[in-house]
Amino acid sequence: MFRLEEYDRTIECETLDLEPGLFHNALKRDPGSLDRFHVNNPFGDDLDIVYYDNNDDLEPLDTYPKYQEPPFMASYRIYDENDVKTLWMEFFDGVRTMVFEELNEYTIVLTNLVLEHTDIEVYCTDKRILWFVTENNRLHVSDQLPEDLDKDTLLYIQKELASGIEDGRFRTLSSTYAFHNVFVLQWILNGRDLSQFKFITVDFGEWAGIGAVLSYCIRYRIAFRRFGLKFINKGDEKLDKFNARHLSEYFTLDLHDDEANEDNTLVVPGFMAMSKIKILKGISHSIDESILTPHFKAEMDEYYDGLFGTEKVLGVMIRGTDYVSSGMTGDRKMATAQQMAPLIHEWVEKYGFERIFLATEDEDALEYMRSEFGHLIVALSQERIKQSDLRKNELISVYEKEHANGMYEEKLEDTTINYFYALYMLSKCDSFVVSGRCNGADIVLSLNNKRFKNYHKFSVGLK
Repeated sequence: MFRLEEYDRTIECETLDLEPGLFHNALKRDPGSLDRFHVNNPFGDDLDIVYYDNNDDLEPLDTYPKYQEPPFMASYRIYDENDVKTLWMEFFDGVRTMVFEELNEYTIVLTNLVLEHTDIEVYCTDKRILWFVTENNRLHVSDQLPEDLDKDTLLYIQKELASGIEDGRFRTLSSTYAFHNVFVLQWILNGRDLSQFKFITVDFGEWAGIGAVLSYCIRYRIAFRRFGLKFINKGDEKLDKFNARHLSEYFTLDLHDDEANEDNTLVVPGFMAMSKIKILKGISHSIDESILTPHFKAEMDEYYDGLFGTEKVLGVMIRGTDYVSSGMTGDRKMATAQQMAPLIHEWVEKYGFERIFLATEDEDALEYMRSEFGHLIVALSQERIKQSDLRKNELISVYEKEHANGMYEEKLEDTTINYFYALYMLSKCDSFVVSGRCNGADIVLSLNNKRFKNYHKFSVGLK
């Protein structure tokens, strides 16, 4: 992204003209971080534009999982603001007012877009915007931003990322995130014509669990249907690390199409850059029981009824192990069993739960919960590990592979089915408590479809 800075005559650099294609002309020079251009300005004082790496306009990098490496954001060397059919303009749905703190390449482009294609009012304090944007009665330039704007319909674009986008509303975010939400398909296309593509796929990376894979498969399917693209699996034999044939016995995913080939299939170039955009994250309750094959659903229903019958059950999900070893932060930092216990005690007494169904892969958490709640605890019989078993930054999937004794695929299938059994049984409980944000909890909530009488997600990393 280019930022506008004062003209610095002490620096020798190329001079460009201030014209509609200014930023595109500068990007054609393939600038590196902090590269500078002088700008000849026929409308006022000359200025400089300076290129900043988009990867620097994110949350602190230590908020990202240690097993992922940067870059986490697209660079957008190629984009076309006039190709509206490839822009996700629905990002602006429900917005009546847009305010931005800094005039830069992205806020200039977004301002032109909303003035031309929406009825949104735009407010800013930088009069230089009139060098880049034609005067418009919906463009308000003043010394101070108004304070009485309706926050429910306001899109506020910050100079620097001061607050996250974890609430799912995507209404307060940085210039880079705002731009990325609208132009994401153009990043994937990378200058190619949308008309040549019918399908889209992504490499999740073998770190993802079945909860993340299922959730994102359905989110991709829903999101890119908007652009006439069908989401498919990248290969026929594997879906991420999972055996596709085995998964088809349990889940109805429909991720294969005989017509798909390399020429008509878009490949998302980076999974992490897709992880915080509204077109995907704004899709809530993406999974329902239709994803289950009839025999798998019937099998799990029979198991739940056999365990609990008509008893009043509290579902508890505690993620530990690699959520701790990989250094998760923010709302993905998990509460410990010890931190969760007081609320669970309170709910058991207040609501009269007869059983607690505990889903955890963490042996330490299971041991503590059994010592704390005794006979109330019911948990699936499965192989669990202790946090001390994992090396720093090690994922549980890596540990399982290293300790599979040549039986990794067979063990992976067992682990996957046990995990989904746990998610499904949680979704059938009366109420639900989870240690923090994770894909498994999202699936539980999706399957439950707002039937929980009580629900609480711990957010110890946000305090």
